[in-house]
Amino acid sequence: MNKANIDIRAVIGGIFKILLLCLVVGFILSVVDFDALGFIRFLSNSVRKAGDLAAEGVRWAVPYILLGAIVVVPVYVIKLGLDLLRRRKK
Repeated sequence: MNKANIDIRAVIGGIFKILLLCLVVGFILSVVDFDALGFIRFLSNSVRKAGDLAAEGVRWAVPYILLGAIVVVPVYVIKLGLDLLRRRKK
């Protein structure tokens, strides 16, 4: 059998297995009172809270980064300049 031929029985069998598995898992989740909409809300709130936490971290870090850059960037530029001068002398 080449790639162009598709075994339709295997496809239908696979779809049937997936549907049966979804049915069993859905029944089990309903027995333990699991709500799909509640889970989606939980995921949405979790992503929102993670974004808020990341934004808060950025708001906290940026002033310190800028303050440190006042000293670090000029020192780094001077170091690069001195390294270039040393290479030209060789």
